[in-house]
Amino acid sequence: MANPMLIYRCEDLSVLFFIKDMFTDVPNISVVDSFPEEILTIPTISIDAGKLKEESFELGNRDRIRIRTWYIDIFAKNKSQRDDFGYRILDQSKNGINIYDYNEGFPPDVTPTRIEHMDILSISYEPIPVILDEVQPKYFRGQVILVTQNDTVNGG
Repeated sequence: MANPMLIYRCEDLSVLFFIKDMFTDVPNISVVDSFPEEILTIPTISIDAGKLKEESFELGNRDRIRIRTWYIDIFAKNKSQRDDFGYRILDQSKNGINIYDYNEGFPPDVTPTRIEHMDILSISYEPIPVILDEVQPKYFRGQVILVTQNDTVNGG
């Protein structure tokens, strides 16, 4: 049997599917699990996990809380699309993000079990100026930064 996926990777995938589900109504959008080396499809949203910090939950207890940073980069066709995507992520992240056990499989074939939840500690959106040359496709960029904390404590 293969090694089970660790909770950290389940969190990564849960954020990816959370963002993918948020944009199912947008035709031809690409949602990817890392900053793209090349922007081949506009619009694209990339999700990159940043800093991960674990802290003790209680003195003398092995339970830990995880504080994580997520960088969600938006590459859009125009300023309005970029801002609409950024605002949508801000608005739909208010209730946090459920974490699923992807050891069970992946959508659409499997609906994994919810195993944890991450609260949003902070969220920000920033339009990013893009300097383009003639070779690159024209796009507008923005970034959402999420800082999350698991609110379901596991043994560490």
